[in-house]
Amino acid sequence: MANLCWCGQLATCRTSWTMNNPGRRFLGCPNYLDPTTNCNYFMWVDVELPNQWYQRRMYQLHVNLRDAQNELRNAQAELVQVQVQRARIAFFNKMMMLLVVAMFLIWLM
Repeated sequence: MANLCWCGQLATCRTSWTMNNPGRRFLGCPNYLDPTTNCNYFMWVDVELPNQWYQRRMYQLHVNLRDAQNELRNAQAELVQVQVQRARIAFFNKMMMLLVVAMFLIWLM
């Protein structure tokens, strides 16, 4: 059965990543950011984690994963910059070689 929020929209399932409810899914109004709807529909899908140790551990795992993903994105961006720089160097090396050959041919004349 589909859950409808107070404004008649189909409630969307999202995941909370707060320290108190890490990884806990909930249903909420898709227009929750729109101040004109004033729909405060909210319902937990998952049960609460059994104790604070689990909550802290789950939250820390989420933070570690997020940090690792950010590091990976930064490393990928850095790799792209290095690849572009290598391509430029290769291009300039070819141009330099062409210039040296042209100067040599002019010198031979």
